[in-house]
Amino acid sequence: MQRRQALSWLAKSGALALAAASSPAAAARRPEAAEPLADNATLLADNATLLAGLGERAPGEPALRRWQWIVVHHTAAEYATLPGIDRYHRNHFGDPLGAEYHFIINNGKKDGARRPLGSIEAARWRHQEPAWHLFKPDNAPDSLAICLVGNFETRALPGEMLRALTELTRALMKLCEIPRQRVSTHRVVDEKMTQCPGKLFPREAFLAGL
Repeated sequence: MQRRQALSWLAKSGALALAAASSPAAAARRPEAAEPLADNATLLADNATLLAGLGERAPGEPALRRWQWIVVHHTAAEYATLPGIDRYHRNHFGDPLGAEYHFIINNGKKDGARRPLGSIEAARWRHQEPAWHLFKPDNAPDSLAICLVGNFETRALPGEMLRALTELTRALMKLCEIPRQRVSTHRVVDEKMTQCPGKLFPREAFLAGL
């Protein structure tokens, strides 16, 4: 119960990310920097490799689950990374599987050399387990959570991240046979109980691009 209450509180605040990373004090300590740009060909190739291998399961890995929905989130923190989110969720929520997102799309602001703007990382996907990422999970049962690193309540989503999100969502829709009607955002699924993924997230343009 304690874990569920903590997750619900963070969801209401905007995202299940590193709460400390999004605090005003933490933000004040970090100089604002432009997102490092990776070599475009390398980034596209790395993302393409990940997408092409989504349906592949290594020996000993769990079989592909029957997913029904895709829900988009943001971290609400500009300087988050998958290792940090994973560690935070393990320590604070007692979840041995770590990150409560299936995929992360990076903004390149932290560890940009390895996690450049627009790069996609698989998180909970490898475990094929549900995540605690919604107030009202019955509104989107068996849902995949994709999390955008950044606060899109206060700034626009970079085109590189929108492109990566669109490509990942299309690939998951095809692999898991999820119709466009079952692709949504945290705010819509939870009936406006949160702002996630932010008022500046281009929801209509994103859905139109699917």
